[in-house]
Amino acid sequence: MVSLGKSDGYRGVVTTPGWLSWAVATFGARLPVAMAPLALVLVGHAATGGYVFGGLLVAAHTLGEALAAPITGALVDRWSPRRTIAPCLAIEAALFGTLALLVIADGADVLLLAVAALAGAIPAGAPGGLRSTLTHVVGAAALPRALSLDTVINQTCWALAPIIVSVCAGLASPTAAIALVGVFPAIGMVAALYLPRTPGHATRETRTGLWALTLVLHRTLLLTAVLRLMLGAMTVAAPPLFDAASAPALAGFALGAYAVGTAVGGLLYGMRRTWPGTHEQQADVCLLLLGIVIMSAFFVHHSVLFVLLYGVAGLLEGPVVLARSLHLEDILPGDRRAMGFSLQYAAIGWGFAAGGFVLAQIIGKATPQTALTVIGGLVAAASLLALLLPSRRRRA
Repeated sequence: MVSLGKSDGYRGVVTTPGWLSWAVATFGARLPVAMAPLALVLVGHAATGGYVFGGLLVAAHTLGEALAAPITGALVDRWSPRRTIAPCLAIEAALFGTLALLVIADGADVLLLAVAALAGAIPAGAPGGLRSTLTHVVGAAALPRALSLDTVINQTCWALAPIIVSVCAGLASPTAAIALVGVFPAIGMVAALYLPRTPGHATRETRTGLWALTLVLHRTLLLTAVLRLMLGAMTVAAPPLFDAASAPALAGFALGAYAVGTAVGGLLYGMRRTWPGTHEQQADVCLLLLGIVIMSAFFVHHSVLFVLLYGVAGLLEGPVVLARSLHLEDILPGDRRAMGFSLQYAAIGWGFAAGGFVLAQIIGKATPQTALTVIGGLVAAASLLALLLPSRRRRA
């Protein structure tokens, strides 16, 4: 049995000195990540008249983020979150503003791609750095509930992002939408200046290397990528799935139900102090159940039931994410916390992209239900294998 610790509940977390600054900085760091894909697609269309270039901008931004996350995370570990996150968010804000100006000035496509990649790469360590700071803000006892609220912040960002971008692009222009993306990291930058000071870090000679850290985290990183592969597949499958059910308008509601379910699932997990097994086992069991739920799409043919399926899947993802984060708390070396969480965020990006790509290949040869069933089976098999194989619980 694993105890989640004692605290004064969620109220105790939100009234902790420094938590509000951390929450605003986290919101300012994550909302641009959620807004960027749609905003880049729209601004790419505005720049060229087609959606292909918008897809390239999204790919450049995502690739920059995924490749740079471990490097920028290492800088956060070396120089502390307070010294690095604020400048990174400030540069991100400037880059999105620059991108908007380049579109207005009919800048070269290659320049737009370079700026989009930098806008993903420069702040890539901010989410992991902020996550590594949370323990210093709330303390170890309140960490599970703080992580539950972190899940709510994350899902709120992903729920609000497409709405904000769509409204801004509709009322003003896609260029205004991409400029608006840069406003939020600027807000996060100000909040990051009020982050608590963290303890000193190890010297260059004693810091854990990237390869050693990856060996410690490889199991967690692979299963994180598997989870996001499934989410990427569910995102790509939603429109054709509901088109086939003669309810295309419900695709957005289904993804919204998934986001709400994830937030609720994380909150419910954090409310209970003790759960059977280790954090790693809890995450693997919930991931197995999640895969089974997605496999059941093969037997569903009503649009309302599809929305319910997405909501139940979200309820199970919440505990997976939270338990996996608590497991990382157990195994991450103190000198590489930001890099460790940044590697996790990189795995999220790679998994999400792979999920969309894999499903696009399957969906051309099978129905959306069959495609989701295949993905659900892969997720269930991976989690079952993880449960059956012994895990080495050691630090780097």
